[in-house]
Amino acid sequence: MTSPTTLELLTDLELDNQRVFVRTDLDATIDRNGNLTDTSRIEAAVPTIRALAQAGARVLVGSRFGEFKAPGSGVEGPDAPSIEAAASHLAELLGMEVLLPDGCTGDSVKRVITQLREGQVCVLENLCREYDQGPAKEALARQLLDYVDVYMADSLRALTLESATTTILPRLLQSRAPGLALQTELAHIQRIRSLADQPRLVIWGGNALSPRLPLLHQLCDDKTTVFLVGVAANTLLSAQGGSLGRSSVEQGYLAGARTLAEQLGPRLKAQVDVFAAESPRSGARDLFGSSDVPLSHLALDIGPGTLALLEEEIARAGVVMWCGVPGLHREETFAAGTRAVTEMLGRAEAFTAVLGDDTVGAARSVARDAARQIDYLADGGEAALSLLRDIKLPGLLALRGLGT
Repeated sequence: MTSPTTLELLTDLELDNQRVFVRTDLDATIDRNGNLTDTSRIEAAVPTIRALAQAGARVLVGSRFGEFKAPGSGVEGPDAPSIEAAASHLAELLGMEVLLPDGCTGDSVKRVITQLREGQVCVLENLCREYDQGPAKEALARQLLDYVDVYMADSLRALTLESATTTILPRLLQSRAPGLALQTELAHIQRIRSLADQPRLVIWGGNALSPRLPLLHQLCDDKTTVFLVGVAANTLLSAQGGSLGRSSVEQGYLAGARTLAEQLGPRLKAQVDVFAAESPRSGARDLFGSSDVPLSHLALDIGPGTLALLEEEIARAGVVMWCGVPGLHREETFAAGTRAVTEMLGRAEAFTAVLGDDTVGAARSVARDAARQIDYLADGGEAALSLLRDIKLPGLLALRGLGT
């Protein structure tokens, strides 16, 4: 049994012929034709599921699906998309048959599960269809309990949820443990904590500065340098009197940006040059100083001077955390900055982490090989940021056998 202070590991458990419920994350981006376009989360689930199957477990896999959804698809309830595409891709990666019943509970599901043999894998239908969250979650957890001997959590992102499969079911079982992917994520978080005495660089971009300002303050200490790019930098530079043309700026947060600059002093840096255009789809770009963007233009990517400064800061750091893209990376004309930052982190000697679904997705989309060299790609970026800020995750508490 898992104690409140320690977590048993997969290798500590008796798994032969046990029904193991793996709460993982098989979610994936879906294009308008229903095709999976980023299967990184499914790939991350493979080692745990394969290890369980090889140990002789009867493996039940539960996941929500469709939160990165095709336009118009439902997210919760009977109209939520089927998990079939993810289950099929999982079967290809495992090189074995993966069973897929038509639900998560009920007689037909029970028949599939009772007929599972040692080493077989069954992916339950999309948990979004079963009201995994909300007032019905207690009933769903108790129905799933009839099928399960061992609980395994294998997605940090999922542990942010209060749900049947992340908080209620694990508390109903005596045997529970983290899967291999979750073990790795928790080790990465601990690694960042253990390097608290190292100089730290936070690269902060994205579409806004103000919503995450408290988070930014909590990540910073006197060893931390913050380097603003993208809209976050635009807002600071505008607050300091720069000319940003038609660039995106948080006009309601100019005073707050000035306060941030006063608080961090020389530890706050920002982009010094940008590529700008009259339109994101113009196909052309011009280089300007970051505070000298013409009235007709808007800043859409960082320039070579900024990249040179970033490379110097990365070389000085022991830990680098990147949250928020520096440019409009979905347009190839303005993807160079995101690609360059990904490549810098991929070859850096520092411990490197990319935090946030959007930033991780951007790094993978523009420089997949370089992204693989980054130490920690935190798909569940909000969960990782929460742990770094000492915010408790409901699912992790339940996995440890602790109350809320």
